Order: sequence, then C-alpha cells, then structure tokens
Amino acid sequence: MIAVRNQLQKDFFTPQEERLLGLVYAWKAGKKRKNCVLCAAVSTDRPYQASLVKFKKADKGDAYKQVAWWSFEDLLVVDGKDAYKDNPEFDLQFDKVYKWIASNSGEKNSFMSCLFKLNRRYMHGRIKFINISSQILEECLRPPVEERTSEPIEVEDEAEIDVYEVLTPKEALDVGKIMEQFDQSISNSEAFAEKMSKDLHVLDEANIRSIIVSEKQVTELMELIDMSLVDVRNIEQTLQTYEELLQSVKEQMDHIHQSNYQLQVIDCNQQKLLEEVIFLVDKLDLAEEHQVALRTGDLSIPESLEACITAVETLNNCMNVKLSTGHRKLQSVVEQLITFENLRQQFESRFIRHISNIFVLQGNDPGVSLMQQTGELIFPRHKFYHDELLPYNPLMAWLKSSNLVIFNGLSKVYAENIKKLYDKQVKDFFDLLKFKLTGIKDGMKFKIQESIEKLTASTSNLQKTFFRNTLYEHLEPEVDITDRGILDKAKDDQDREWSTSSFCTEIIDQVLAELEPICIAEEEFVTRFFILVEDTYSETPQLVGSKSDLVVAINQDSIEKVRIYRSTPEQEDLGISNKQKIMNEIFSTLELDLRGFVNLCDKINPSNTLHLLVIVSQCALSAQDADSPPFIKSTFGNILVHVKRNFDKCISGLCKQIEEAKVPKKTKIGILPFVIGFEEFLTVAETIFKNAERRGDLDKAYNKIIAAVFTSIENIALMNLKIPPDVVIMENFHQIYCFLSEMKINSLEDRKKEAHQQYSEHLNLYVTKYLGQPLEKLNIFFDGVKTRIAQGVKEDEISYQLVFSKQELRKVIEKYQGKEVKKALETLYKKVLKHLSEEGNLLQVVWCTMQGEFVHQYKQFEEMIVRCYPGSGITMNFSIEDILQYFLDITKSN
Repeated sequence: MIAVRNQLQKDFFTPQEERLLGLVYAWKAGKKRKNCVLCAAVSTDRPYQASLVKFKKADKGDAYKQVAWWSFEDLLVVDGKDAYKDNPEFDLQFDKVYKWIASNSGEKNSFMSCLFKLNRRYMHGRIKFINISSQILEECLRPPVEERTSEPIEVEDEAEIDVYEVLTPKEALDVGKIMEQFDQSISNSEAFAEKMSKDLHVLDEANIRSIIVSEKQVTELMELIDMSLVDVRNIEQTLQTYEELLQSVKEQMDHIHQSNYQLQVIDCNQQKLLEEVIFLVDKLDLAEEHQVALRTGDLSIPESLEACITAVETLNNCMNVKLSTGHRKLQSVVEQLITFENLRQQFESRFIRHISNIFVLQGNDPGVSLMQQTGELIFPRHKFYHDELLPYNPLMAWLKSSNLVIFNGLSKVYAENIKKLYDKQVKDFFDLLKFKLTGIKDGMKFKIQESIEKLTASTSNLQKTFFRNTLYEHLEPEVDITDRGILDKAKDDQDREWSTSSFCTEIIDQVLAELEPICIAEEEFVTRFFILVEDTYSETPQLVGSKSDLVVAINQDSIEKVRIYRSTPEQEDLGISNKQKIMNEIFSTLELDLRGFVNLCDKINPSNTLHLLVIVSQCALSAQDADSPPFIKSTFGNILVHVKRNFDKCISGLCKQIEEAKVPKKTKIGILPFVIGFEEFLTVAETIFKNAERRGDLDKAYNKIIAAVFTSIENIALMNLKIPPDVVIMENFHQIYCFLSEMKINSLEDRKKEAHQQYSEHLNLYVTKYLGQPLEKLNIFFDGVKTRIAQGVKEDEISYQLVFSKQELRKVIEKYQGKEVKKALETLYKKVLKHLSEEGNLLQVVWCTMQGEFVHQYKQFEEMIVRCYPGSGITMNFSIEDILQYFLDITKSN
C-alpha cells in the first residue's frame, strides 16, 4: 500500500499541487468485484480544497488511471454501516449514495478516521458521520503529540516486521567462539542444548540483578516522564487556543478571497461583453456609401461597377460572419441581418436584369455577314463580347455563392442568346465555304471553281466510270435535295478521279484553323465567367478519352468496331458537366455543319476522303497532346469518327465494285481496269499520307482492296473467256508485283510476294501447257516410258517392250524434222502473241521462258534415250543449236 500511495502521490497529486492523506482498496457493493482505490487529498495552497478521487488500475502494466472525482464539500453523510462489529462496508452520500466494500475492516477504519479529520479541520464538522465506532472517532480526537508519536511507532513496527536484520561482525564472532568451544560435543545435541540453557539462566540472573540495581533510576525516569506529560498537556491546551484563533482568521480570509473572486468574475464578464459588442459593431456595420451603391449603383459605368463590387464583397463579409445562437437572439442583430438580406435581394434583382439584357443584346447583334465583307473564310472573333462581360466576373462569383439556382439559370440564358449569334455566323461561314467549293450561291449554279484540279484522262472510259461512281454510292443516301443537285452537276461537269489536288486540303486546313480558336476562346470564357470547376468527369471528352483511346478510334477496321471510351458514368445527365452542357447548347449546330462540310468535300473528289482523314486525325491528336479544352477534343473526336465512317464506306464501295467487276468475253482483256484503278489509288494515297504520323487505317484499307483485287482477278480468269486463265492471272499479278516493287509499301510486302508467286506459278503452267504441242507425240512416248519405269521396269529393259521398242522410237523421231519443229514453234509464237496483251509487256518474257523449257525438254529426251536405249545410236533430227536458232529467227521475223 505504501508503494501505491507513493506512486499515486508522484503521478497524480503532486502535479496538481495536492497532498494524498488517505486511501482504501474497495469496490462497489452489489456488483462484480473490480478493485479500485479511493483517495482523500487536499490542496497545498490556500484556500484549501479537499477532494475524493477514484482510481482504477489500467488494463496493461501497473499504472493507474483516474475514473471519478468528488469535491469534499459535496459530501453529506459518511455511513459506517455498523458501529459495534467489524464490517468492511460503508456508504458515501453526495448527490446520491455510493455503496462501497473495503478490502478489510482495518483499511476501512483508517479511511474513516482520515475523513473525520478532514471534516474537523476543513469542513468544521459539517459532514455527518453515522454507524462508526466511537473508538475510531476518539482516536481522531487524541492530542496531536500522541498521533505524532504513535504513527512512527507503527511505521517502526511494520519496518521491524518486514525488514531482516543481518548479524553484525561482532555478533558473528561471538557465535563462532561458542561453536568452537563445543565443537567436540556438538554431535550430542541434548548435552549441547542443556549447556546452552544453563548459560542462558546465568545471563537472565545477571540481567535481573542489573534491573534491580537500576530500579531507582527507573523510578526517577518515570517521575520525569510524568512531569513531561503535564507540560505537554499545557502546551497542547495553548496550541488549541491558538488554533481556534487562527481558525477565525482563516474563515475571515476565506470570505475575503471569495469576495475577490466574485469581483474578478464580474470584471471578466464585463470585459467579454465589451468584446462581443465591439465584434458585432465591427462585423455587422455596413457603410452608407456601400448601401447606396447596392441600391442605386449604375452597373454600366466602370467606376460605379467597381463601387458595387466593393459593396457586394463587404455585404457578403457581413452576412457570412459566424454568429452564435445568443447573437441571433439580439433584436439589433436580427434587424441588421434583415437589412442585409433586403439589400442583397435588391441588388441581386438589379444585377440579374442588367446582365440578362447584355446577353440578349449580344445574341441579337446583327453584325456583318462574311459575304458582305471580303468574302474570305474568316470567322468573326468574340473577344469584344467577352471583354464586355468579364468585368462582371466578381459579381458572378458572388451570385454563385449566394443563389446557385439563379446563377445556373443565368448560364442557360447566356447559352440561349449567344447561340443565336453563333448559329447565324456558323451558317454564313459554311454558306461561304460551300460557295467556294461548289460555286453555288443563292440557288444559282456556277461552274466548279477552277482551282479544283481535273486530271487528264489516262485510262479507258470503263476505268473512269468505275472510279467516278464509287464514292457517290456511299454518300447519296445521306444527302438532301440541294446536295443531290450539287452531286448531279459535279457528275455531269467533270470526270471524277483520284487526285492529289491541294485546293480542298487548303480549305479544310483553313476551316479547322478558324473554328478551333473560336471554340477554345468561348470555352475558356465560359469557364472563367461562370466559375466552372474542372472535375474528372466533366473535363474528359465524351468521345475521345485519351491519346491512346484516340489512336484506337483511328485504327479500327470499321466504324462498327470503333470503341467509344467514356470516363463519365453511363447516365448522360450525370456524366456531362455544366460546362459541357453550355458548350453543347452554344454550338449545337457546329458538329452537324462540320459533318455536312466533310460530306461535301467527299462529293467534290474521292481523294478528299484521304485528305480529311489525315488532317482531322492530326488535329485531333494535336488537341489531345496540347491538353486543349474538352469541347474541342470532343468535337474533333466526333468529326474524326464521321470521317472514318466515310472512309470505311468508300473503301467498302471500292471493294464491292472490284468484286462485282465484269469484262466482255469477246475482247482481249490485258490489264484489268480495277488493277489500274488500284494503282492510281495507291499513288494518290501515298502522296497524301506522305507526312502523316499515323497510317494504320490506310494500311488496312490497302489490304482490303488488294485482297478484293486478287480475288476478282482469279474469278474473272475462271470465266469462259477466249484468253487462257493463266494469262489473265499472270499478266495482272505481274503488273501488281512490278507496281508494288516500285512503291515499296511495307504493309504490302507479303502481298507483293504473293503476287510474284502467283505470276511465276501461272507463267510456268502456261509455258508447260502450250510448249508440249510442238513435240506432242514425242512427249506422249517418253511419258509412257516414265510410267513403265515407275511401275518397276528396269531402264535397260524398256527397249524390249513392244510399244516402246527402238523401232517405235525411231518412227516417232522421224516425224519431227527440223523444218516441222520450226513450223510448230512459229504457230506457237502466233498463239502466244494472240493471248498476251501489249499492256502486260510479257511476250519476250514468256517466249524466252518457253525457249528455256524447250531446251530443257530436249535434254531430257536425249538423257532418256541414253539411259533406256544405250548403244542404239538413236539421236534427234535437230540439235540444241538448231533450237536456239529457230527461236531467234522467229523473234526477228516478228
């Protein structure tokens, strides 16, 4: 307990300048036993304050924590439960009764004695003690000297009981000497014990004699003690008198201290009241000039506008002062707040009317149309309108914080009115654009602009018709009546071919260059003027989420496979931010007009589809890299998807035309028209995509078209034509191979190898098929020989076969003299000349191949004669030199 007492004094009471006087281990009656420590303590400074504190041991470690505290002045009754028997239970009555059970009766009695002393010393006996043994209370009433002498004795007794005393060196030496004297007889314990007992009696007798001798001295000592006790009683009575006098002085000092404390409280309250009044006056005071500005300030004059802005900021500060509940109950504060609210509403109404009028005037501004100006493609800038509205930006910020509903309504009013101006300007812009592209104005038809280049006819009428109609087929279902008139005139007035004309390219660049800064400037103004906070949902374009997503959109095979990446939720209303809604409202027709412009460019010339794909892709990627505002990213992304759709339809139309191509059966075919058209398409496309960063769509289109070309060549070759199929395939694949070798397109390398393979394969098939005719019977004869050898007949036994005897061989050889062979080769040459076309330019290649193959057959014949008819002396009627001379003579003669 002493250790716990010291620990509590050190950890809790000393830091609070208190002194621990008593403690008891106890727990609440009627509940599960949970030991705690009840402590009685008093402050060390005047005025003395006594208290009771409850401590509980922490869950971990030996530390204690305070769980309850009571002021000693609130203690009313101390109930010991039983004054005659030892009972560990006791009650402490404050505002309610707390029932306790001490760990033992002794600790309880000590704690009761401590409480009784505190009651007498500091509470002047105001606390009532009941059911407590009078013996315990009498001990508390003993003189202080007895208390002071008894307490150390108790401590000494406890110390004697608890402390083990070690023998001194002298005592240890005496014990050692005694043991040495009886070292021989120590084994006889009884004799040793008897000896020790006798010695003890001797010592007792000596002590008694000494006491008797000193009896006189003891008597004198007792007399002195009695005299001392009398003096002590006298001193105690004197001290008691002094204590009573001091107690009266103490009460007077406590009364004075209490009076001073009340005066301090009054002074402190007055000081706080003054601070609150100063606070309310400073924070809720609005100058008269500010009130005048709010009521009658002219918002159209810059100086007056600045005064209104300052007044609004001051009013806003006054209305946003943090007031407590007590402040709001003051009549003057309530009246001032009502005044502020009236001023706010008056100015809010004035400002809304003023700014709405500006929106309406801007939206109805007639301006000057592009046609009435210089006729150049220059979109009017709106910097003047923006500069007119930006000075009101602080007031818009104030309105957003004070009335969000009206603020959002203003953004809609602005969008509705400025939309009228943009709609008119966009319409004029695209009308002028259509006039520059087509020469059509106000319902009149003019000639197509001379700057639209027209290629010289380089192919047959079949080729022109094929490529002229391809693009129109995928556009015509989408065009209106006016566009159909443009389309018909374009068909009638000029031949449509793939072209690298730069006129439309310049127009496309100029259109995008004019529209992009307009959209960016308007979006930046809307963001700044309407204080639109950027967020992860709203600032992501709806169609193109990132650069990688844009590349995915560009490189898909068809528009059905274009994946639209959205970072917003699927619910459109939740996903589109206020800024996006405003921009979509303002430029509601821009995207439709751009799509119409794209379709018109495609009608002017099919190659414009390629130009658009390159330019729009580059613009979309540039906008993504430059971190442009979301609206321009979204618009370019949507237009890119539309351009990609037109491009895919164009490619699909080309493939369909190629697959359905037919040729007349009675004429020489030569190089097929769609092969020539494919070459023209590749030439134009490579020129347009020369500096393009991405060409994934083009490479996929190449593979689609060339696959259709290969399939169509093979299908046409299988038709019942007068020309052998091998010739059709050989000439066209040779043409494709030569062209691809010249163009050096990486994505078509595999197709180039395939074309060369097809050409070589069908060249060999054609040569092999028609070269067997000059020596037909000889070929049949040796084919039979090869068959017998394959069946197991030995080569040197072939001559014994009746059908393949030497005589039969000589008969066959005799039929092929030199003149007959040369005549057969001339007939073959004429047939080859009839089969091949001039465009293919393969006559010499085929004839030289036939020459090599004929020489190879001749050598095979001679080898077979040597192997199967050894020593027969059979030879051909012409030599290899004769064959070479025959081929040379035939070539020179033709």
